Amino acid sequence: MSLLKTMLPITIIATLFTSCNSIKTTTYWVNSVKTDCSAGAGKMQCLQVYKGVDVDKATWSSFYAPIEGFEFEFGYFQKIEVTETQLDPKDVPADASSIKYKLVKVLEKKQDPKMTLNDIWMVTGINGSPIAKSRQTPNLEINIAKMQISGTDGCNNFTGEIKNITARNIEFGPIASTRKMCMDMTIPNQFNKALNVSVSYKKENLTLTFYDANGNETLALKKVD
Repeated sequence: MSLLKTMLPITIIATLFTSCNSIKTTTYWVNSVKTDCSAGAGKMQCLQVYKGVDVDKATWSSFYAPIEGFEFEFGYFQKIEVTETQLDPKDVPADASSIKYKLVKVLEKKQDPKMTLNDIWMVTGINGSPIAKSRQTPNLEINIAKMQISGTDGCNNFTGEIKNITARNIEFGPIASTRKMCMDMTIPNQFNKALNVSVSYKKENLTLTFYDANGNETLALKKVD
């Protein structure tokens, strides 16, 4: 009887210790846009998270599980503190997360500066040289919500993917376009080449400038009214 009384508190303490160890607190940055992802039954929109400190240098990862109590806001970065509770595998459905996430508090929220790129832009210069405005002037529409670009090179229409974008850098995916031949392909060819080598940008008021890996200006653009 004496031994049983001694072991009982030890068992309770061990159980509490194990329970505490199954819960931990983590800090995430949540991206200002969601991303298409595949989970369980099919496609869905997922949060994107980053565990680093500098959100301007974030490498985003898709986050498939819900975060209880968290409210996503399009166009805003949110730094949040969450608890991660490890669930008993036997209580978790086959297509669900084995970890339960719950919001503790929002530590910081700020508007994503790249949202100001979300517009239609007319090309005013290529490789540092101005081009004359005409009916064939190239233009570029940037859709941050869908992480896509579209527009015309002055002859053909094009669409493409934005693979990654930060406050300074941009990475385009493959760009598809129509294959019409125009009388003069000089501007379209120059535009396409310049767009494909663009890796960074700077926005000032109503102007947007792209640069290549060496810091050379590739495209100068002006916001369309």
